[in-house]
Amino acid sequence: MSSTPSRPAPRTDIAAIRREQIVDAATAVIVEQGLPSLSLSKIEDKANMSRGQLTYYFPTREDILLAVFDRMIERMHERSVEKGMPPPPCITGREDMWTHLRMFLGVLIGRPPLSPEFHALHYSFLSQIGHRDDFRGRLVSLYEGWRKHLAGDMAKAGVSRPRGAEGASDRVMASFVQAIIHGVILQLDADPEAFDRGEMLELVLAVLAPWFQVEGDARG
Repeated sequence: MSSTPSRPAPRTDIAAIRREQIVDAATAVIVEQGLPSLSLSKIEDKANMSRGQLTYYFPTREDILLAVFDRMIERMHERSVEKGMPPPPCITGREDMWTHLRMFLGVLIGRPPLSPEFHALHYSFLSQIGHRDDFRGRLVSLYEGWRKHLAGDMAKAGVSRPRGAEGASDRVMASFVQAIIHGVILQLDADPEAFDRGEMLELVLAVLAPWFQVEGDARG
């Protein structure tokens, strides 16, 4: 009677583990000390690695920042769920989308930032897009992913166009929503006391409510 040969144990991906450790260490430095304090030496200390080990996996500080950027986006999504932001629904009409959008904006505008360290990294990338195509590419991918998803939901919901802009595409409508949110968040990042969050939330909802033909109270 022949026995079935045992399968070899899966090989441990040491490189993936080391990269994960480096990204975790860099993220910890940013969270604890701020982005300006991030240096290769501090990452080495936090990860308990030599400079040679560090640069073998990530040749430059900028390479580490790109990996941290991706990690922070993942964690920001996780935090949004923890803070009560609902998962994207199956959009079947305007009511579905309006309900989700109100809750999304309530978390994003009505409360302190979910990930202030990500915002700092985001602005750092923006400041260098003139000479860092990789930084620009990350931001383009981030914005386009959100824009494409939002535009798709708007198409499914059949949102109304404002008077005078009846021919606006779903993409342009989505970009406008992005512009509102980015502008509000930028002001709050610079000055958390710039305006009352609740009042701003009501104003943004009032501007967007006619798109969904919501009568009366913009908060639904």
